[in-house]
Amino acid sequence: MLFHNPLRQAVLIKRYKRFLADVKLENGDIITVHCPNTGAMTGCAEPGMRVWLSDSANPKRKYRYTWELVEDFAGHLICVNTHRANQIAGEALEHNLLAPLQGVQNLRAEQKYGYDNRRIDWFGVDSQQRRTFIEVKSVTLATHNQGYFPDTVSKRALEHLRSLQDMVTDGHRALVLYTVLHSGIEQVSAADHIDPKYADACRTAREVGVEFYALGCKLTPTGISPLRELPVLM
Repeated sequence: MLFHNPLRQAVLIKRYKRFLADVKLENGDIITVHCPNTGAMTGCAEPGMRVWLSDSANPKRKYRYTWELVEDFAGHLICVNTHRANQIAGEALEHNLLAPLQGVQNLRAEQKYGYDNRRIDWFGVDSQQRRTFIEVKSVTLATHNQGYFPDTVSKRALEHLRSLQDMVTDGHRALVLYTVLHSGIEQVSAADHIDPKYADACRTAREVGVEFYALGCKLTPTGISPLRELPVLM
C-alpha cells in the first residue's frame, strides 16, 4: 500500500475528542487534523512525537489533513490510521503471504453475514471450498516487542468473536487477522490486562475452532507493505 501523495511531517501537540489532533508543521503553523482512530492510542499519541499527515487536497473538507503515522520515542514507526489495516490485509491475502490462508479465493471486502447482517472485513472461499470469514484488527499497542489487542475495552470486538464462532458452528471457516501496524512488535496477544472479557472470549473461540493469525508489516513514510506471519499467543 503506497500513500498517494507525499506525507507531510509535523510534531504532535495533543490528541483530543478522539478524532482530532493539533500538530505543529515544519513551517511553524499549528493546525487541527483528523485522527482516524477510536482507540486509546497508548504509546502512540504523546506530545512531541513526530507525525506524518496525508493531504486530502479537498478545500471543502473541514480538516484537510489526516494523521497517518507517528514515530514513538523509541524510534518505532506506527500507523495510527486503523482504516489502513483492511487494505494491507487484503494485499497479503491476494499475494498469499500467510501460509495458512494460501488458496483463499474470490475475496470480497465488507460482506454482510450472520443473523444480524453485520459486515465481515474479508470473505472468500478456501481450497476446501469452505466459506471463509476474516475479521481484521489493527494492533498498535506494544510493551517492548509484545503487541496487544485491544488497547481499550471493546464490546464491538467481543461481538465480532461471537459472530465468528457462529460461523464455525455452522460449518464454515472463521478467523481473526491481527494486522500489526507497529514496527517494534514481534508477537501478538489478547490484552488480558486491559479487556479480560475479550481475552477469555478469544480462548473460548479458539477452542471452538476460530483461527487467530498476525501479520507483520514494513512501515515507511512512503507506504506500508505486508511482510510475514507473526506468532499469536493466547
